[in-house]
Amino acid sequence: MNIKKVNIVLNISIVLLFSLCIISTVSANDYIDINNKTTYNIVSDFSNDEIQTIISNANDGDTIIFTSKNYDNISLIIDKQLKIISNKNSTINVNPSLSEKAHNLGIDNTFGFYFTQNSSGSILSGFNIIAASADYAVVLDKSSNTIVENNSISQAVNNVVVKNSDNVLINNNYIHDASNNSLQIHDVTNISVLNNTVAYNGRSGIETSNLYDSLISWNEIFSNYFNGISMYNRSSSNNVTYNHVYENMNGIYINSQSSNDNFQYNTLEFNRMDPDSELGGFETGNGLLFGEFFETVGRKTPNISYNALMHNENFQAKNNPLKETFKLGPNYFDSNDDVHTFICPMLLAKILTMDFTSVSNGIGIQIYEDGKPVNDFAFFDQKITVDGKEYSVEIQNGKGLIETDSSQDHQVEIKHGDKVPDYRSETVEKYTSSSKDNDGSSQGSTSEGTHGSGSGSGSSSGTGSNSGSSNSTDGSNDGQGGSFPNSGTASNTNSNSTSTVSNNQGRVIANYGTNSSDVLSESSSQTGDEEQSQGQENAAESGSVESGDSSSLGDSETEGKAYDLSQVSKKANPLQDNSIIIVLAVVFLVVIFVYGYRRKNEFE
Repeated sequence: MNIKKVNIVLNISIVLLFSLCIISTVSANDYIDINNKTTYNIVSDFSNDEIQTIISNANDGDTIIFTSKNYDNISLIIDKQLKIISNKNSTINVNPSLSEKAHNLGIDNTFGFYFTQNSSGSILSGFNIIAASADYAVVLDKSSNTIVENNSISQAVNNVVVKNSDNVLINNNYIHDASNNSLQIHDVTNISVLNNTVAYNGRSGIETSNLYDSLISWNEIFSNYFNGISMYNRSSSNNVTYNHVYENMNGIYINSQSSNDNFQYNTLEFNRMDPDSELGGFETGNGLLFGEFFETVGRKTPNISYNALMHNENFQAKNNPLKETFKLGPNYFDSNDDVHTFICPMLLAKILTMDFTSVSNGIGIQIYEDGKPVNDFAFFDQKITVDGKEYSVEIQNGKGLIETDSSQDHQVEIKHGDKVPDYRSETVEKYTSSSKDNDGSSQGSTSEGTHGSGSGSGSSSGTGSNSGSSNSTDGSNDGQGGSFPNSGTASNTNSNSTSTVSNNQGRVIANYGTNSSDVLSESSSQTGDEEQSQGQENAAESGSVESGDSSSLGDSETEGKAYDLSQVSKKANPLQDNSIIIVLAVVFLVVIFVYGYRRKNEFE
């Protein structure tokens, strides 16, 4: 080999070396997939500013993966269509102070993740977001087609706020322990709130203001210090279905101008009275409460039907005393007669009944409307005593079953109501071949004793199905995921979310709710301005149906500034640990130069 050949080898080696350096630079932080989208791996060593720089330099469609277990002082503005995920259920401790970028955009409230208009189509999934001392954990401001799912979100003043947005999915999250409201939805069209556990909040679990064409379904909403669901200002063409709402001051509070809203298949039970409430003691402890500013468009009342309203400490359903009497649809009020249903005199209601019949494998239970079986109905548990032994029976779609010896007669007793209990007792004769089975009564199952009390701990997960059972305080969160644009199948994999809920189908028998006359005697009812929800801390801040304000959120027009961000110029991405590639490159360079030097000496 001559010197010329040695020089050729050296030149080739130098080219290879530069190629390796380029590869190592690209690989330092990115992975290019087949769709030419970039994945950024975020480790906990990165500061918040470094993470913000990566997000600002990313392109639409890129993925940001948080790969460590814990991140501190996080406050990030999402101004691209990004998939922001954690594969380790990363804990995000929110910064109680505003970042420089937030100041520059005129944002006044502290937050963990802030999605702007330019972030439409983004996904936030897999995090444990703790926002102690922050105003919000997650904000969606004009961010449409955005998905927030499989997260645990807690301890902010208001945990999640969605405003001025449409086509949003909030799915399978555990949202809890906010100082005020857990989920605020303001000026939103077509949001789907599905399969969430919303609990232990200082005010309402879910608060809406100006909500249109939306779905709130299959959620567990309990132990909130105000209402389970509060609806203010305007609400139109919304479906509130299959929710289990219990142990709040009121289950669902409708204080909006309502048009074509549907409230169906919900279980509203064990909601408790509070003499010190801002609403007045008699305006609490209701399964369903209509507020002072409730109105209908064209005198068409909301469709309120096939719900189970039971064991609430005041009324199962209560109208505001300033409103005209109107009629609800058919619902089950924990009794077969109007004496023990505890519906306020300002409402008319069609009462569904529960009856028993002997079937081949036990005692069938069926909800009836005008003597006809009801097949689409709320999911709930009913305590029934058979021959002196108490059972907690799952009622699914209007049917239930107590598995027992059907070859003999049984004495069945059921207690309707708590305030003035009605012990209805009847004999169910033994099954014979001529007996008419309760249609579909084999659905459901029965466990001896009682089910969970609605407290304890468990995980929140789900299968997106309509089935499941509840034992003790196991968390199953079964629910119908439904469909959503850009979401594919609504997944229910909320790993490591602690939840004290038994399931997501309204089948928990809680241990609260005595309908105590002592509490009633200590309460005083308020009317007029004193009786309203006082959205001063919520959506009805100005006391006007037209307002749409929320003090905790601030005025949407003043806070919701133009966040149409211009494209940020590209900067060098922070490097990750690629020491192996770099070391190999250096070793390769040294070997080539040593080899070339020796060969050169041989030919000299």
